[in-house]
Amino acid sequence: MASAVESKLRDLLELAQVVLDDLPVGLLVISAHGKPLWFNREAEVVCAVWNRTPLRRDALPLKRADFTVPEMLWKECAALLATDNPLRAAPDARIISEADRGLHAVIRLQRRPGRTGPPACFLQLDYRRPRGDRDRPISPGALSLLSRLTFREREVALRVRDGLTTEEIAKELRRSKLTIKTQLAGIFRKLGVANRSRVTAMLNR
Repeated sequence: MASAVESKLRDLLELAQVVLDDLPVGLLVISAHGKPLWFNREAEVVCAVWNRTPLRRDALPLKRADFTVPEMLWKECAALLATDNPLRAAPDARIISEADRGLHAVIRLQRRPGRTGPPACFLQLDYRRPRGDRDRPISPGALSLLSRLTFREREVALRVRDGLTTEEIAKELRRSKLTIKTQLAGIFRKLGVANRSRVTAMLNR
């Protein structure tokens, strides 16, 4: 009897995961220590965009085990957790945005009713860019071009494709502007182009 109930529960949980993975809104639960406890596929996409981490379509696989909570989101979660007082009502939700990139997050404190232990943070994430566009696979030709580059050069090339300046790329990747310029020179040489606009055009074919 117990095994039949457990089997039904497993089936229900698997079905729920499929349904939640297909939602057009990102759902993410973060522990009080900043570890992702659970997330759906859309949260994986939104966080990758927030982190500027290339997804599978960019020829740089993102394994589920490599999921990283964006630093900006975790800072807001930590601030929310720090204000929590179990004897009072839960603090108001926090809303943060990078409107120019179409990224938005609503962060709520999630207490554990009837259980001991610290609360968690529940996040609803939104990436307001057409889903069909951002899920567009990179072309075989662009994949072939990326294969000529080192991993670090690919990181730079993909940000050039997204329109970031040298200074923005340096900040995102925590490298010096001189290092980025050196890597750009290597990208131009390996791809046989003379400027950034050609890199963008080639990777967006």
